[in-house]
Amino acid sequence: MHKNKVHNNFLLVIILLVIILSLFFFNRDNDTLDPISIKLITSVHKDLPFEFKTKKKTLKIFPGEITTINYLVKNLGEKKMTGIASFQVYPKELRDFMTKMNCFCYEEQMLNAGEEEKYALVLLIDPKVTKNIKEAIIQFVFFKK
Repeated sequence: MHKNKVHNNFLLVIILLVIILSLFFFNRDNDTLDPISIKLITSVHKDLPFEFKTKKKTLKIFPGEITTINYLVKNLGEKKMTGIASFQVYPKELRDFMTKMNCFCYEEQMLNAGEEEKYALVLLIDPKVTKNIKEAIIQFVFFKK
């Protein structure tokens, strides 16, 4: 038992070091990079009684920074429901420079009647992103499973 705890703590320290070092190296060029203005769009298919939203409708993301976007999903129905969220990015060229480090998209999300969950999209936009991408849209649509 003690060995597992030490092992888990060691892994946590390693993960934190990797994140800190990656932030340091990726952020070195951020002084010369302009932020990308991101519009966040959420919607739900008519067959799924979910409420799906984010606190912010727009945000600015600096290439090279790890960004977390939180979403709230609530089952407004009277029974347990399962949905899947699809993910789209516009302009499509931005996809080549975007890494989703954590995403709830394309995975089944089951919510009991009245249940609310918080989901996160954690992403990184490569600092080598094309200079002409100044605005983008991230769109999620929840579908009934």
